[in-house]
Amino acid sequence: MPGQPALAPSFGPTSAYAVPGAARATQVRSFYNRWRGTPYRWGGTTRSGIDCSAYLRQMYRDLFSVELPRTTRQQIRVGVPLELDPRRLERGLKPGDVIFYVNRAGIPDHVVTYAGNGLITHSVSGRGVVMEPISKIYGRRVAARRYLAPARSGLVADGTPSGPASPRGAIEPLDPGEIQDIPCPPRYRPRPGEVRRYARRPVPLQAMAERDLCDVRALAAALRDSSGPMATRNTARLDELARWLEDIDALESELSR
Repeated sequence: MPGQPALAPSFGPTSAYAVPGAARATQVRSFYNRWRGTPYRWGGTTRSGIDCSAYLRQMYRDLFSVELPRTTRQQIRVGVPLELDPRRLERGLKPGDVIFYVNRAGIPDHVVTYAGNGLITHSVSGRGVVMEPISKIYGRRVAARRYLAPARSGLVADGTPSGPASPRGAIEPLDPGEIQDIPCPPRYRPRPGEVRRYARRPVPLQAMAERDLCDVRALAAALRDSSGPMATRNTARLDELARWLEDIDALESELSR
């Protein structure tokens, strides 16, 4: 219904914010170790299969007694907005902060949790629950949030809605001012010999999917400047892979083609 209030989390009696950052990093990594290897399943909420938003929700429920909304499109509407530093993504982040991937329509379609020491954890299509470097964020459109933040009444988890209310069932894009483009640093270049190799033979998409989005884009750009039908074909395949990686929760079967 129009005018419906934005969703807000339900909080437990203790202040998770009062837990030191190093201790929270240990908590997040311990949670990851308990769930490591759980397969990804869209809509899943259990150890037989779990999606990204359910993994985040279960983490906050278990570690911080915080009840988050169920989906990324609801979770992004609560908490305190954060601005990332593209030169050093971990600067200003605290363990437990979350980063949403935002698609071209301005809708969040994936969420990861900062685990401290330059690492993120999430449940990702095709790989399940993983922990990996925060460099995976480079090349994406993102919006970051902090749920564990000082509130006016003291150090408690903050459930302040961060976006406008929207009609039931509607999918409201984020305000463009809330979205950050994180550019690929200049250090991303094709590995030695890759351009020559993949100008003559098919690129292995399964292996490339394990690499950073910026790696994929750098190789595609280099092959685009090469000549020959295989280079052209591989450029198109890498461009498609980059789009899949951008919308990683939306396209589960592309790599199995």
